[in-house]
Amino acid sequence: MPNAMVIEQAATLLNAVVAQQTGQASLANIANNDDFISVAQTALLTGKDPVINAISQVWKRTVFAVRDYNQPLASLAIPMDRYGNALRKLTPEAMEMKDDEAFLFPAAYDASQTDPYGTGQSVDMFKINKQKVLQTNFYGSSVYEQLYTIFERQFDVAMSSAEEFVRFNNMMITERRNDRERYEEGKARLLQLNLIASILDENNPNRVVHLLTEYNQLTGQSLTSQTVMTAANFEAFIRWMYSRIRSLVGLMRSSSNKFQTVLTGHNVLRHTDPENCRVALYRPFMEMIRSMVLSGLYNADMMQLPTYEAIDFWQSINTPQSINTTPVYTDAAGATKTAAAAVTNDTVIGLIHDVDAIGYAMLDDRVNVSPYNILGDYWNEAYKARFMAIQDMTEKAIVLCLD
Repeated sequence: MPNAMVIEQAATLLNAVVAQQTGQASLANIANNDDFISVAQTALLTGKDPVINAISQVWKRTVFAVRDYNQPLASLAIPMDRYGNALRKLTPEAMEMKDDEAFLFPAAYDASQTDPYGTGQSVDMFKINKQKVLQTNFYGSSVYEQLYTIFERQFDVAMSSAEEFVRFNNMMITERRNDRERYEEGKARLLQLNLIASILDENNPNRVVHLLTEYNQLTGQSLTSQTVMTAANFEAFIRWMYSRIRSLVGLMRSSSNKFQTVLTGHNVLRHTDPENCRVALYRPFMEMIRSMVLSGLYNADMMQLPTYEAIDFWQSINTPQSINTTPVYTDAAGATKTAAAAVTNDTVIGLIHDVDAIGYAMLDDRVNVSPYNILGDYWNEAYKARFMAIQDMTEKAIVLCLD
């Protein structure tokens, strides 16, 4: 009986394996592997626990199959106080210089006078020049919860000792922590995805860099996302792409209104120093660069990008380079705008943005414990979370596309 609780004879099977591995026999099908290998199955040949009906009763040895999971986009988490349900962001607006009045003649100056300022006239040093301040507001928060029941005695029949029961509970606690990590990752991915789609929908040419289009215009070629991958084209394109990314990060250091949403009537100039610049690049593409270009360079250290975070996929692990979402963002009028249609794209390879452009904060997360149920021998725990996710289009951000 395959994978049954019986003792199988393995000599015949192993004789066939050894004969082939030592050259005594030609390659041939090795069958009856179920006499030798125990594979995972859900069918249970002994009784199960009486509560969740999923764990078998006492077993010889138990492997607790869990490991810690740490979400890859933790850099988007920001600290924030839990009190209140709104956030305001104050930004001073840029002011222009004016002529130095110490060297200006009054409009009523009489050229016949020896006093250039005119007798009886003065410069008003008490004129009011108010500093303009832009206030942007972020409203609301989101909540979710996770419920879990802890049984005191019901698993005794499925454990061999108190120590094993402790290990079981530790496994379950670890998995609940992993659940929370996955949802933390989900917040970060959605923020990153929404920013990319917002910039694409906004259609500001300063914020979307079409790498192949720029490279073709510069070199006079007509490369596509397929032909650029050939050995004859790839290395030269990557050398240029590296320089383009470094140039973009350098331009973000300058105080300007480039690479950001300019709100009508507000002269806000921003700059992003390297320590405040976050670069996210599509990992499969970067791995191709590492193996196809950098590995063959004598001075590979000369081909350096700003520190970046490798992104395995933007939205779906099944279609890693594709995005499909209807973003919400701030338009030039300072109002909330929802895109008229879903933004779809499968050419995004990078996102460069100021750390203040997107982020999420846990405002309040806690675990509530119910009283002990004296009849049911269990108690409940409820993990509750309230968080705020922020996107500021007036901060600098650039999307890199391979098209």
